[in-house]
Amino acid sequence: MFDMITKRQLFSCAVFLMIALTGCTGYADGENCVARDPSLERRDAGYELIDLRGRRVWLTTEWMPEEYADFSLPFSWVFWRKNDPRVGLPDQSRFLRSPGCESDGQFTYMHAFDREFLQVVRLGKIHRPRDGSGLIRRIELEKHHVLTFSAGRTVSVLENPAGEHFISVSRSLDRRNDTPTLPEGWTLTERFLTEDLQVDLTGNVSVLRLDNEDSYQGPLQNL
Repeated sequence: MFDMITKRQLFSCAVFLMIALTGCTGYADGENCVARDPSLERRDAGYELIDLRGRRVWLTTEWMPEEYADFSLPFSWVFWRKNDPRVGLPDQSRFLRSPGCESDGQFTYMHAFDREFLQVVRLGKIHRPRDGSGLIRRIELEKHHVLTFSAGRTVSVLENPAGEHFISVSRSLDRRNDTPTLPEGWTLTERFLTEDLQVDLTGNVSVLRLDNEDSYQGPLQNL
């Protein structure tokens, strides 16, 4: 027992020392709630770094898929994770502000790995199973995000047993399975749009990840 406690204490001290030497976040500079619009270029995918300690998600489009696949977070970023590259499905996507900023038009940035990242999410509860079989994972978060789906296309809508609706927002760049497995009582429908659909995902948002890593977000008020 003494040896076990000692090893745990030594490990905790080592982690604490590492954080003290490198900083909790690992990035050297940034801008907090500045009035500067994001310059996110529309590319094949977006790339997110997740700060588990600070409960924030940072987005950039300044990678190529091969570069991101080869990129590994340094050991000093022990509380960070790479999200899988995501392909956005809306025709237009606009962030109104970064979480924690007082007004629309204010954004928080960090500069790391020779790239600029925009804070897009503040995490709440992570990966809480939404169904008994674990086919759907639920993440509660805060963001300020407006999406537009253009008339003349179809959108995929997920409905839960309570009648709430969630719209398909993104999929994994490396998705290999187009058809997810749904638990009993959940349904997926394809809806054809005769006019533009604007989806307001501001404030508290539920993100549902299906077993093929498709992301549905909501619940929606205008369906």
